Amino acid sequence: MLDRTPRSSDEPNISLTLARATEGNPGGTIRVPASQLIAYSEQTGFTRLKLAGGKVLDVREGTDQIDRLVRAAASQADPALQ
Repeated sequence: MLDRTPRSSDEPNISLTLARATEGNPGGTIRVPASQLIAYSEQTGFTRLKLAGGKVLDVREGTDQIDRLVRAAASQADPALQ
């Protein structure tokens, strides 16, 4: 029987730029596992991400750029999607 449990090294991630420093995150770039992304909405000057576990992050990238990053990460994780 094959183990289909995703491993953290196999899981697609996207790199995003924090819009502002938050507690525990001094700012800069952060890598987010694509599977943790639940929803995102564009605000004035930033995009708010809702992540699994009730976490919320504000990033500089727009929703169109996040769409492209998620698609690219998914296609790299599963060659059948390319």
